[in-house]
Amino acid sequence: MILVTGATGTVGSEVVRQLADKGEPSRAFVRSPATARHRLNEDVELAIGELDRTETITAALRGVDRVFLLTRQDHRQVEWEERVIDAATDAQVARVVKLSVFRADRQSPLQIARQHRQVEEKLEQSNLEVTIIRPVFFMQNLLTMMRPGVLATAAQDGRVAMVDARDVAAVAVTALTGNGHAGKTYTLTGPEALTFDDVATALSQQLGTTIPHMRVHPDAVRDALQAAGVATWFAHDMATLHGMLAAGYEDVTTPDVLAVTGRPPRTLEQFAADVAGSLAAKTEQR
Repeated sequence: MILVTGATGTVGSEVVRQLADKGEPSRAFVRSPATARHRLNEDVELAIGELDRTETITAALRGVDRVFLLTRQDHRQVEWEERVIDAATDAQVARVVKLSVFRADRQSPLQIARQHRQVEEKLEQSNLEVTIIRPVFFMQNLLTMMRPGVLATAAQDGRVAMVDARDVAAVAVTALTGNGHAGKTYTLTGPEALTFDDVATALSQQLGTTIPHMRVHPDAVRDALQAAGVATWFAHDMATLHGMLAAGYEDVTTPDVLAVTGRPPRTLEQFAADVAGSLAAKTEQR
């Protein structure tokens, strides 16, 4: 049995779906059964709980031998994930696959990267069989970044080898269900590094309309996120990240998706075709 935390999110829900496709039993750790039933397959077993309540984590781990570890970006993320790791150790779980972030590092200017590295270190010091997954920018982020008919970033001419979250989930599922992944850290990228001008062009071609890339200051990214209700620290992190993208922070490609799954990562054009309806809705809001 595989416990999936963060099961209703972009990656987590795809992990649950792909496990079901492989016939692998999974249990989704969720706060809201109503939300879970809306996002997940009806046949998925649910464990209702809270990361702040250790007893619910312990209950969710009964009969579990593998865990996919993912929690939302929060200043309490380290506390939450370490609680899961401790409970998994007590439950004698064999394997943990953790979704981390690109270049997780204690010295990173990004709080999110520092937090994830702290959890990685906790896992490395445990007796668990561990696989770390570090994806770059998700293609799915484009859907939330687009203002009506406009792709706005502070990335300037920086190139980003963005990856489809479905490919990230595929690597996670392979690591959860296959052998040879213990002690490995996989950096997941798409097949090519593109500027956001390139991205805007690809999206425009898919929709048969013009979606311009609006170049904004990092402060505009921060302000827009805070206006949307995002926590101040995370809004600051995202503004900083955009500046880092402009400087080439994620201008890198790796063979890891292909090496782990046996399939090349999806291209931006493939992603755009698959989400054309959602993209069209964004452009119609002009």
